[in-house]
Amino acid sequence: MPWHSPRVRANDGERVVLLHGLWRSVWAMEEPARYLHHCGFETLNLPYPSFRQSVDKIVDHVAREIVPSSKRTHFVTHSMGGIVLRCLAKRHPELITGNVVMLAPPNQGSEIIDWLEDSPLGRLSLGPGGMSLSTNRLPLEVPPFDGSNDVSVIMGRRNVMPIFDFLLKGEHDGVVTVEGGQVEGIKRLEVVDADHTFIMGEKLVLKRTAELLKQ
Repeated sequence: MPWHSPRVRANDGERVVLLHGLWRSVWAMEEPARYLHHCGFETLNLPYPSFRQSVDKIVDHVAREIVPSSKRTHFVTHSMGGIVLRCLAKRHPELITGNVVMLAPPNQGSEIIDWLEDSPLGRLSLGPGGMSLSTNRLPLEVPPFDGSNDVSVIMGRRNVMPIFDFLLKGEHDGVVTVEGGQVEGIKRLEVVDADHTFIMGEKLVLKRTAELLKQ
Protein backbone atom coordinates (compact mmCIF):
# COMPACT_ATOMS: atom_id res chain seq x y z
CA MET A 1 0.00 0.00 0.00
CA PRO A 2 1.15 3.61 -0.54
CA TRP A 3 1.91 4.11 3.15
CA HIS A 4 4.17 1.08 3.42
CA SER A 5 7.89 1.78 3.47
CA PRO A 6 10.99 -0.42 3.19
CA ARG A 7 12.04 -2.22 6.36
CA VAL A 8 15.75 -2.55 7.02
CA ARG A 9 17.24 -4.87 9.62
CA ALA A 10 20.93 -4.08 9.94
CA ASN A 11 23.42 -6.84 10.60
CA ASP A 12 27.07 -7.70 10.05
CA GLY A 13 26.34 -10.33 7.41
CA GLU A 14 25.61 -10.11 3.70
CA ARG A 15 22.49 -8.30 2.48
CA VAL A 16 19.21 -9.88 1.37
CA VAL A 17 16.53 -7.93 -0.53
CA LEU A 18 13.00 -9.39 -0.28
CA LEU A 19 10.27 -8.75 -2.86
CA HIS A 20 6.63 -9.76 -2.31
CA GLY A 21 4.00 -10.84 -4.83
CA LEU A 22 0.93 -9.38 -6.53
CA TRP A 23 -1.63 -7.67 -4.26
CA ARG A 24 0.66 -8.15 -1.28
CA SER A 25 2.50 -5.70 0.97
CA VAL A 26 5.63 -5.42 3.07
CA TRP A 27 3.97 -7.66 5.66
CA ALA A 28 4.01 -10.65 3.32
CA MET A 29 7.80 -11.01 3.55
CA GLU A 30 8.27 -10.09 7.19
CA GLU A 31 8.60 -13.68 8.39
CA PRO A 32 11.45 -14.59 6.03
CA ALA A 33 13.05 -11.19 6.71
CA ARG A 34 13.06 -11.86 10.45
CA TYR A 35 14.32 -15.41 9.96
CA LEU A 36 17.18 -14.40 7.67
CA HIS A 37 18.14 -11.57 10.02
CA HIS A 38 18.32 -14.14 12.82
CA CYS A 39 20.64 -16.16 10.56
CA GLY A 40 23.03 -13.21 10.41
CA PHE A 41 21.94 -11.48 7.20
CA GLU A 42 21.16 -7.80 6.82
CA THR A 43 17.69 -7.60 5.26
CA LEU A 44 15.81 -5.07 3.14
CA ASN A 45 12.10 -5.93 2.90
CA LEU A 46 11.06 -3.81 -0.06
CA PRO A 47 7.39 -3.12 -0.90
CA TYR A 48 6.38 -1.98 -4.38
CA PRO A 49 3.12 -0.98 -6.17
CA SER A 50 2.43 -4.42 -7.64
CA PHE A 51 -0.84 -3.67 -9.43
CA ARG A 52 -0.91 0.13 -9.65
CA GLN A 53 2.06 0.46 -12.00
CA SER A 54 3.57 -1.30 -14.99
CA VAL A 55 6.49 -3.69 -14.46
CA ASP A 56 8.84 -1.16 -16.07
CA LYS A 57 7.89 1.46 -13.49
CA ILE A 58 8.03 -1.09 -10.70
CA VAL A 59 11.60 -1.97 -11.68
CA ASP A 60 12.52 1.73 -11.63
CA HIS A 61 10.98 2.01 -8.15
CA VAL A 62 12.84 -1.06 -6.82
CA ALA A 63 16.16 0.05 -8.31
CA ARG A 64 15.86 3.48 -6.66
CA GLU A 65 15.25 1.89 -3.26
CA ILE A 66 18.27 -0.43 -3.36
CA VAL A 67 21.21 1.67 -2.26
CA PRO A 68 24.46 0.26 -3.69
CA SER A 69 26.38 -1.63 -1.04
CA SER A 70 29.82 -3.11 -0.65
CA LYS A 71 28.08 -6.15 0.81
CA ARG A 72 27.18 -9.09 -1.39
CA THR A 73 23.47 -8.63 -2.13
CA HIS A 74 21.13 -11.63 -2.44
CA PHE A 75 17.43 -11.67 -3.37
CA VAL A 76 14.47 -13.66 -2.08
CA THR A 77 11.22 -13.26 -3.99
CA HIS A 78 7.67 -14.52 -3.82
CA SER A 79 5.45 -14.99 -6.88
CA MET A 80 5.37 -11.78 -8.96
CA GLY A 81 8.43 -10.54 -7.08
CA GLY A 82 10.46 -13.06 -9.06
CA ILE A 83 9.27 -11.57 -12.34
CA VAL A 84 10.21 -8.09 -11.14
CA LEU A 85 13.64 -9.45 -10.27
CA ARG A 86 14.12 -10.96 -13.74
CA CYS A 87 13.54 -7.52 -15.25
CA LEU A 88 15.81 -5.93 -12.65
CA ALA A 89 18.56 -8.43 -13.50
CA LYS A 90 18.40 -7.38 -17.14
CA ARG A 91 18.39 -3.63 -16.52
CA HIS A 92 20.45 -3.36 -13.33
CA PRO A 93 22.64 -6.48 -13.03
CA GLU A 94 25.06 -4.53 -10.84
CA LEU A 95 22.49 -4.59 -8.02
CA ILE A 96 22.37 -8.40 -7.89
CA THR A 97 25.76 -9.50 -6.62
CA GLY A 98 24.71 -12.64 -4.71
CA ASN A 99 22.37 -15.60 -4.97
CA VAL A 100 18.66 -15.65 -5.83
CA VAL A 101 15.89 -17.75 -4.28
CA MET A 102 12.51 -17.49 -6.01
CA LEU A 103 9.49 -18.83 -4.14
CA ALA A 104 6.55 -19.95 -6.32
CA PRO A 105 7.35 -17.69 -9.30
CA PRO A 106 5.02 -17.76 -12.35
CA ASN A 107 8.02 -17.86 -14.67
CA GLN A 108 5.93 -18.98 -17.65
CA GLY A 109 3.03 -16.65 -16.85
CA SER A 110 -0.18 -17.35 -14.97
CA GLU A 111 -3.22 -19.19 -16.32
CA ILE A 112 -5.28 -17.43 -13.66
CA ILE A 113 -4.24 -14.05 -15.04
CA ASP A 114 -5.27 -15.25 -18.52
CA TRP A 115 -8.70 -16.10 -17.15
CA LEU A 116 -9.13 -12.83 -15.23
CA GLU A 117 -8.05 -10.58 -18.09
CA ASP A 118 -11.03 -11.72 -20.17
CA SER A 119 -13.36 -9.60 -18.02
CA PRO A 120 -13.40 -5.81 -17.40
CA LEU A 121 -13.55 -6.38 -13.62
CA GLY A 122 -10.62 -8.77 -13.83
CA ARG A 123 -8.53 -6.30 -15.80
CA LEU A 124 -9.37 -3.55 -13.30
CA SER A 125 -8.34 -5.69 -10.34
CA LEU A 126 -5.10 -6.81 -11.99
CA GLY A 127 -3.91 -3.37 -12.98
CA PRO A 128 -0.97 -2.90 -15.38
CA GLY A 129 1.34 -4.90 -13.12
CA GLY A 130 -0.88 -7.95 -12.89
CA MET A 131 -1.73 -7.92 -16.59
CA SER A 132 1.96 -8.38 -17.41
CA LEU A 133 1.83 -11.87 -15.87
CA SER A 134 -0.28 -13.44 -18.61
CA THR A 135 1.11 -16.52 -20.36
CA ASN A 136 1.06 -14.62 -23.66
CA ARG A 137 2.94 -11.53 -22.51
CA LEU A 138 5.39 -12.68 -19.87
CA PRO A 139 7.56 -15.08 -21.93
CA LEU A 140 7.89 -12.44 -24.66
CA GLU A 141 8.42 -9.38 -22.47
CA VAL A 142 10.43 -10.64 -19.49
CA PRO A 143 13.97 -11.90 -20.15
CA PRO A 144 15.28 -15.10 -18.54
CA PHE A 145 18.36 -15.10 -16.32
CA ASP A 146 21.70 -15.00 -18.12
CA GLY A 147 23.53 -17.39 -15.81
CA SER A 148 25.47 -14.72 -13.93
CA ASN A 149 23.89 -15.63 -10.59
CA ASP A 150 23.11 -18.81 -8.68
CA VAL A 151 19.32 -18.93 -9.04
CA SER A 152 17.12 -21.42 -7.16
CA VAL A 153 13.37 -21.91 -7.51
CA ILE A 154 11.25 -23.47 -4.77
CA MET A 155 7.74 -24.48 -5.83
CA GLY A 156 4.85 -25.77 -3.72
CA ARG A 157 2.60 -28.72 -4.41
CA ARG A 158 -0.06 -28.24 -1.71
CA ASN A 159 -3.36 -27.07 -3.12
CA VAL A 160 -5.65 -25.38 -0.62
CA MET A 161 -7.50 -23.34 -3.27
CA PRO A 162 -9.28 -25.88 -5.51
CA ILE A 163 -11.26 -23.05 -7.10
CA PHE A 164 -8.60 -22.79 -9.83
CA ASP A 165 -8.09 -26.52 -10.44
CA PHE A 166 -9.82 -26.29 -13.82
CA LEU A 167 -7.09 -23.91 -15.03
CA LEU A 168 -4.00 -25.67 -13.70
CA LYS A 169 -2.48 -28.92 -14.98
CA GLY A 170 -0.12 -31.21 -13.10
CA GLU A 171 1.34 -30.46 -9.66
CA HIS A 172 0.55 -26.98 -8.42
CA ASP A 173 0.20 -24.86 -5.30
CA GLY A 174 -3.30 -23.60 -6.05
CA VAL A 175 -2.01 -20.67 -8.11
CA VAL A 176 1.13 -21.67 -10.06
CA THR A 177 2.10 -25.03 -11.53
CA VAL A 178 5.44 -26.63 -10.73
CA GLU A 179 6.22 -26.71 -14.44
CA GLY A 180 5.41 -23.00 -14.63
CA GLY A 181 8.31 -22.26 -12.29
CA GLN A 182 10.86 -23.28 -14.91
CA VAL A 183 12.85 -20.68 -16.80
CA GLU A 184 16.19 -20.53 -18.56
CA GLY A 185 19.07 -19.61 -16.30
CA ILE A 186 17.98 -21.26 -13.05
CA LYS A 187 20.40 -23.69 -11.43
CA ARG A 188 17.92 -25.82 -9.47
CA LEU A 189 14.20 -26.31 -8.94
CA GLU A 190 12.93 -27.91 -5.74
CA VAL A 191 9.36 -28.89 -4.84
CA VAL A 192 8.03 -28.82 -1.28
CA ASP A 193 4.75 -29.46 0.50
CA ALA A 194 3.51 -25.87 0.65
CA ASP A 195 0.76 -23.71 -0.80
CA HIS A 196 1.24 -20.54 -2.82
CA THR A 197 0.02 -17.96 -0.34
CA PHE A 198 2.06 -19.02 2.67
CA ILE A 199 5.09 -20.78 1.19
CA MET A 200 7.42 -18.04 2.43
CA GLY A 201 6.54 -18.86 6.06
CA GLU A 202 7.04 -22.63 5.94
CA LYS A 203 9.85 -23.71 8.31
CA LEU A 204 11.38 -26.03 5.73
CA VAL A 205 11.35 -23.28 3.11
CA LEU A 206 12.91 -20.74 5.48
CA LYS A 207 15.70 -23.14 6.39
CA ARG A 208 16.35 -24.11 2.78
CA THR A 209 16.33 -20.47 1.65
CA ALA A 210 19.03 -19.58 4.16
CA GLU A 211 21.11 -22.58 3.04
CA LEU A 212 20.86 -21.58 -0.62
CA LEU A 213 21.88 -18.00 0.10
CA LYS A 214 24.96 -19.15 2.00
CA GLN A 215 26.27 -21.31 -0.86
